[in-house]
Amino acid sequence: MRVFRGRVSDMFLLPNRGHVLQLTEVQGTPRKGMTLSMRDHQCEIVEVGKNSTDGKAVSTRSCLTGQRVAPYGHVLVDWISGDPAPNEMHGHWIQEDIS
Repeated sequence: MRVFRGRVSDMFLLPNRGHVLQLTEVQGTPRKGMTLSMRDHQCEIVEVGKNSTDGKAVSTRSCLTGQRVAPYGHVLVDWISGDPAPNEMHGHWIQEDIS
């Protein structure tokens, strides 16, 4: 059973730190040290982001309109296997690897 997953809406590199994955449609809560997988790629969460408006790792409200949106958040990851290109990640699900 998968506990955490999200759809990748964007990915970018923070030099000397790792890749930031911006996620939408998040289910569950990310944790530092958690291993995630997508297709043939695996990564480990190095840091969990906090939304600047509510301080949560996973948020459900837009900071500008106050309207509810699909749960979203971001994580900083270090790739364990492979280093996918951003266009390879966009729109795909990444999920906790509990195997």
